[in-house]
Amino acid sequence: MSSFDRINRRTHLYLGLVLFPWVLMYGVSSFVISHHGSWFKPVNQPVWEPLFDRTYKHSVPDDAISTTEAGRQLLRAVAAGILKDNNLEGAFYAQRPNPGELRITRSTFFDQTRLIYSIKDQTLRGERQRSSWDGAVLRMHTRNGYDQPLFLTKMWAFTVDLTCVTMIVWVASGIIMWWRLAKVRVWGAIALAGGAASFLFLVWTL
Repeated sequence: MSSFDRINRRTHLYLGLVLFPWVLMYGVSSFVISHHGSWFKPVNQPVWEPLFDRTYKHSVPDDAISTTEAGRQLLRAVAAGILKDNNLEGAFYAQRPNPGELRITRSTFFDQTRLIYSIKDQTLRGERQRSSWDGAVLRMHTRNGYDQPLFLTKMWAFTVDLTCVTMIVWVASGIIMWWRLAKVRVWGAIALAGGAASFLFLVWTL
């Protein structure tokens, strides 16, 4: 066996082991997404438990809206300030369904906390969603990227990027390994063609 083949096989082997937990997570979460509402409870109908409802005042500029990039960034800055005031810093997304209300959902893998700020009435209501294993798996799949605060949330985003690159290298090393094994080239070509054909057929028809 040549040095190149040895390095390629070792690369393929160890990348497969490194990728195992990440591929497993995405596989399980994709399965849950495909069957939510039938086998798993609908994730878009969460049960929210009240935490608090109190008077609160925070400045929200009129142009803090998500229709423009500048407005979106301003909206996130306002939401981050409200979360900090309430010791709830972390990954979040913010919505302003109407001019008088701001909604902030602060997420961890195991639960979600929602803050509803009434700009007109200057009240803040806090609610928490019950934790569930399927919700945790889904949040792993849909975790937001680098615009989230805190080092660990950015670390997760970087690791996802690294996983994507690693998967490409893993696939490439597998193709190289198949091509250099003359005895299995025909069966490998059939497998490769079958996978490509099924993918292209579904992309074209769906």
